[in-house]
Amino acid sequence: MSDAATPKRRWLTPLLGALTALAVILGVWYLNAPESSQVRVGMTAPELELVTETGASQRLSSWRGHPVLLVFFMSDCEICQEDIPQLELVNREFRARGLVVLGVNVDAEFTAYKSFIVKNQLTFGMYRDPGAVRIQQSFGSYRLPEAYLIDPMGQVAAVWLGKVQWRSEDVRDRIVGLLPRK
Repeated sequence: MSDAATPKRRWLTPLLGALTALAVILGVWYLNAPESSQVRVGMTAPELELVTETGASQRLSSWRGHPVLLVFFMSDCEICQEDIPQLELVNREFRARGLVVLGVNVDAEFTAYKSFIVKNQLTFGMYRDPGAVRIQQSFGSYRLPEAYLIDPMGQVAAVWLGKVQWRSEDVRDRIVGLLPRK
């Protein structure tokens, strides 16, 4: 190595060290960050205008009188790919008892959204929010997936951020607790 090349590379090691430290700090912050949602249990669910793939819209409040399970997700999110098929099973089990399951996909590309629905044979209400603009404004959300269980009066009964064990006793009890008695 020539002496002329050495001074030019002296900055490289400290720069790589600083970038590595920054990446570690950001990773630790992300994994330990407080809940991303501004919405908490006991609050009235914020109004959210949900838009279908055809552009038709419906307000979240139009489902008042029914328990609602609202889930924000993205097609290429690994956790979402695992959770959404399980959510479909929850939908099939509880929809006859009055549970309304609503999925809001934030994919920018329509083809990713559509292929995800077809691949997973989703039958619950599907809506789009490309880029998550509406959900960020209403819910303050920035981490996916996020799920909100909303009681028939519009109060948030549960908030789940990240992976959810949809078949767990705790989650099932929370859902069943909001359903009309048989």
